Amino acid sequence: MKRFSTLFALPLALVASSAFAQTATVYAVHGIPGTALGGATTDLPVDVAINGGCVPALNGFNFGEIRGPLSLPAPGSYTIDIKPANAITPCSEATLLSKMVDVVPGINASVVAHLDAAGSPLISVFVNDTSRTAPGQGRFILHHTAKAPAVDVSVTRGHGAGRQPSVNIPGFSNGNQVAAEFRPGNWNASLSVGDSVVFGPATLNLQPKTAQLVYAIGEFPSTFTVVTKTITTAR
Repeated sequence: MKRFSTLFALPLALVASSAFAQTATVYAVHGIPGTALGGATTDLPVDVAINGGCVPALNGFNFGEIRGPLSLPAPGSYTIDIKPANAITPCSEATLLSKMVDVVPGINASVVAHLDAAGSPLISVFVNDTSRTAPGQGRFILHHTAKAPAVDVSVTRGHGAGRQPSVNIPGFSNGNQVAAEFRPGNWNASLSVGDSVVFGPATLNLQPKTAQLVYAIGEFPSTFTVVTKTITTAR
C-alpha cells in the first residue's frame, strides 16, 4: 500500500515552494454548479477579477473547467472576486464570492471555487506538490471539494483488488487533499460511501515526472463529477 500524506486547504496564505522565484503559479478551478450561485442551470459562466482588475484568461469561466497556469507577481495580497459572466463588459456584474489571499514567491497552487460539505460556496487554496518524484514515478493529488459526505477512495491497477497494487483512503472529507506517488500507467479510482460505490471506477492515466491534480466538485448526486489537470514536477 502506498503511503499518503494529508494536506489541508490554506485559508489565509500560500506557502512558498521556492524562495527564489519571484512569481506565483496558479491554476483556477470552477467547481460550483450554477444553481448554487443563483443561476437557473448548472453551467453558469463567471468572470474573475483580481484586485479589481478583470482577468481575461478567466472570463466566461464554466463549471468543471480548470484554467492555467496563470502567473502572479509575488509577494503580495490579492482579492479574488467571482462575478456572473458578462460577454460585453466582463466583470461588470455584482460579486458573488470573494476571498483575499497572500501570495509568496515560488508558490504553485490551485485556487478552487467550490461548495463546502453543507453546500455553501467558498474559495479554497491548495498548495500543489511539484517536488521531484521518485525515479519512474508520477504523483496523484486528490481533492475533495464537493458537497458530498466523506468518502472512501480506492485506487487500483485493475477493476478489483486481486493481486493488483491498490490504495484505500477511508473517510476522505470535504476541504482535504491527499497525495501519493505511483508508477505510470492507467489507474482506476472509485469513491464509496459505506458499501456503495458512488463514483467510478474512473480511469486516470498517470505519466512519469508529473503530478495529476484530481478534483471532486459539484453537489452529490446531481452535479457531482471529477475533473483533472496534469502538471509537470521538478526534474
